[in-house]
Amino acid sequence: MRLARTENTFGIQVNKLCASCAYKDLTRAVSLRRCTKHGKDVRPRDVCECWAMSEQLQLAGRTQGRVKRKEYLMYLVAVREDERLRVGDGTSGMASAEQMGLKIKAKSIAQVRAEFEREHGSIYVNI
Repeated sequence: MRLARTENTFGIQVNKLCASCAYKDLTRAVSLRRCTKHGKDVRPRDVCECWAMSEQLQLAGRTQGRVKRKEYLMYLVAVREDERLRVGDGTSGMASAEQMGLKIKAKSIAQVRAEFEREHGSIYVNI
């Protein structure tokens, strides 16, 4: 089966499938996505009549992109790793938070960016 394609306003070819849809929501399973329009799990290559191009793909090819600082990207990695860190009392070995049944709420990207900007300035490279 051949994929249907369309172009965004910047002339970038976009495949019409769930992976490029505005209504997709990622799940933990790499092989599935959640359709927020229909409320069901779908495969990344599925497509339906309600397909709409995601905002990110609508903007693909725009010449006004900005480059994020390496320091910010490393900070974000460190935050995410810290959220997954092992917890324990330090004497009887360590167990992961997941193994202990603890739910650690991940910070939103907006929260991480705000923290970084407070401490280090802009997340973007000044070109």
